[in-house]
Amino acid sequence: MHSLCHLARIPRLLLSRTLSTRTSNQREKIVVLGTGWGGFNLAQSLPTRTNLNVISPSNHFVFTPLLPSTAVGTLEFRAIQECVRTLPSVNNFFQAKAVSIDFKKKKVLCEDIWEHSDAKNSNFTVSYDKLVIGLGVKTNTFNTPNVASREVFFLKHLHHARSIRNRTIEMFEIAALPDTSEEEKRRLLSFVIVGGGPTSCEYASELHDFLTTDLVTLYPKLGPYVKVTLVEAGPALLGPFESGLRDYVMRLFRKRKIDVRVDTAVTSVEVFNKPNYGFEATKAMLSNGEELEFGTMVWSAGLSPVKCTDSLDLEKSEQGRILTDNYLRVLGHEGSVWAIGDCAVMNDKPLPQLAQVAQQQAQYVAHIISGKKGDTDSEFNFFSLGSMASVGGGKGIYDGSHVGDPYGLEAMLPRMKGVLAWIAWRSAYWGKQVSLANKFLIPMYWFKSWAFGRDISKF
Repeated sequence: MHSLCHLARIPRLLLSRTLSTRTSNQREKIVVLGTGWGGFNLAQSLPTRTNLNVISPSNHFVFTPLLPSTAVGTLEFRAIQECVRTLPSVNNFFQAKAVSIDFKKKKVLCEDIWEHSDAKNSNFTVSYDKLVIGLGVKTNTFNTPNVASREVFFLKHLHHARSIRNRTIEMFEIAALPDTSEEEKRRLLSFVIVGGGPTSCEYASELHDFLTTDLVTLYPKLGPYVKVTLVEAGPALLGPFESGLRDYVMRLFRKRKIDVRVDTAVTSVEVFNKPNYGFEATKAMLSNGEELEFGTMVWSAGLSPVKCTDSLDLEKSEQGRILTDNYLRVLGHEGSVWAIGDCAVMNDKPLPQLAQVAQQQAQYVAHIISGKKGDTDSEFNFFSLGSMASVGGGKGIYDGSHVGDPYGLEAMLPRMKGVLAWIAWRSAYWGKQVSLANKFLIPMYWFKSWAFGRDISKF
């Protein structure tokens, strides 16, 4: 009798699924390009019954403020990522690159990212009724020669952080070999960080903690050879921060013997050999005429549009960002195409390329697409929560001097530095985690690295 009841349910289940599919097909087809702060938060903010299709080369979202921590083992990689397929609003996910968009036919041309036996990637199209472009950006090399060499690493994705971590450990292992000369040890253990923004400064701070509390303990003879150099083309580190906080970070870095070079640019990276070097070497040529030999360079100096954004026949800013109106609608395609995050900028109210900007824009567009508000009910207004950064050693900075709307009312909150700012930094970013799993994992890894040290296994 029990089995007969189950059999009786089958037609109803089939009918339910058929109706569900039919309803899904009748709903407007929403396509989102990208799984960064804009695309992921948009998908997360949409209701479950949305006919949402997401296209991105990455099937996960990375919590980028904690990325420097993974590059040295303070946190593990999977603790700062969220899989896109777990979001209930996602109807289809395609791990592929958007190549171009036919705005007249409302179709996105995509190319898969997988290796094929004939070395040709397959192409396919995805149609849309409404499109949200959240393609993000890539690291800007400013056409500096040879920055694409294997000794130069970017820091925007999880695979970048993993490569940096393995490279750091590799340099220590090579330097520890008995036949490595003292001169080569100095080169191998020279770390050059290009860029003076929050990512660069946070990585420099994490690297200093890693070197002084973990690696030097495990490689006690190599401590005198380690050097960290931070190169910034502008006049100061952490340009958007208040001057007192910038000075505080500079004093900290000098105390830690981090060599900070401001008003200095890397003009090229060159490969060379020396008679007493057992390995091919690299050096950075600086704008002041100096040469810096290094074992590892981390480049985090600027942002530029990705290839797809460049190819789009849309109005763009001088920096190549897609222009939108104050409702985040792409100019010339109002009502069907929106652009959010780092790849876009409002024509009348330009905003900085920040995670909190993209997150708020995603929530704004989600309300429009879900029907909670009309296209032009109210303009998008960004509310700045201030800027913060971790600077290592249990210290941080928080700049609340411009909290509020940059084009409206702003408040001046107290600026913080030291331990209180560091606690605020950790608390804020822990609270912003999406999944319960990561809210458990992140404090566990913080405790593990503090109590037992960071892992230096290379794999």
